Amino acid sequence: MNQNSVKAMRQSNIELLRILAAFGVIVQHYNNPNIGGAIRAVIPRSPNAMLLAFLHVGMICAVDLFILISGYFMRDTKKRDLLKPVKLLSMLIVFELLFYIIQVPLQGIPFSFSTLMQYYLPNYWFIIVYIALYLISPFINMIWNNLSKRNRKILLGLSLGLFSVYPIITEMIGVVLGTDLRGTSTVGLDGSESGYTIVNFVLMYLIGCALRDHNDDPEHKDMKPVSVVLLLFLNISVLMVWMIIEKSRIITDPTILSIPYRYQNPLVISEAVLYFLLFKQIKIKNSKVINSLASAAFPSYLIHINLFRYCGIEQAVNNPPAKLLAHVLGCAAGIYLISWAVYMLYNLITGPLFRFISRKWQKKRIYVVELPDINRPQPVES
Repeated sequence: MNQNSVKAMRQSNIELLRILAAFGVIVQHYNNPNIGGAIRAVIPRSPNAMLLAFLHVGMICAVDLFILISGYFMRDTKKRDLLKPVKLLSMLIVFELLFYIIQVPLQGIPFSFSTLMQYYLPNYWFIIVYIALYLISPFINMIWNNLSKRNRKILLGLSLGLFSVYPIITEMIGVVLGTDLRGTSTVGLDGSESGYTIVNFVLMYLIGCALRDHNDDPEHKDMKPVSVVLLLFLNISVLMVWMIIEKSRIITDPTILSIPYRYQNPLVISEAVLYFLLFKQIKIKNSKVINSLASAAFPSYLIHINLFRYCGIEQAVNNPPAKLLAHVLGCAAGIYLISWAVYMLYNLITGPLFRFISRKWQKKRIYVVELPDINRPQPVES
């Protein structure tokens, strides 16, 4: 399948899913004790605390979902625009420098390099890891597309077992024993890093590739939407019960990330898959409005953290649950729309510059990573 065909498959239903994933990131950071602060300010074990936990559980797969979508649509692509990482990093630098210049004087904090760095690190780990995945993904595609159907299943099964199931089991054993099982993880010396790693990104990318294989199979059958919704509800419910059984450490101790919420958790991964299967079946006529709003999914990730201070989160978290829910959703929608407007303005200003640079790079043929054509073999079951 050529590049144009892949782009043509980016339907508004999936663009809507990107928007939902961006909302999920905003909701997670609304709750985060060190960013939005809702979990830290809410009364422990109150109905509001459980509501925030439920929203967190329902949106915890947002990052995994972004990467899964990338794998689904990029499986057959062989080129990578080296200007894209430059654009992402430039956007990060410009946005954060702008907020730094605006906000630091308002807080009465003197300008300093160390204060500036607080605007960049470590909140934007996703960008660095995503750029790494983006650059190596054509080679992942080459390996995947040259495997037989049977070997793809083996690779995916091993990856899930080694980098999702096993790390979660070891972390649960560590909690039960009350000890640090440092050095037992298949991801790194200090464990799985809650899935904030290139290992988990590659795993989600491979799952996206596998879902694309399933979709391209002429004999494939989509699961009925009702069944997907029921499984999704069950998935979220199990995660919620797991969190409660674990004594809700994210509520009683806001500095500790609960194991059910970790990105490499098999149930978080399955939640992302179920959301994708559900939205893939939604029939939406190609919508310019949805597609335009979806273009702000990534910029919203860069911008939203700087806007929480204006949301009055600490004052809202102990309002009646209905008002709290309205506040969470209203903040997410408002922040996303502001991010979209800022991005449109940024794109209007920087678009001509990047188009000029792109033309110059294209002439020198150094603007893409290009692999030899891949002749995809017929699946061999031996």
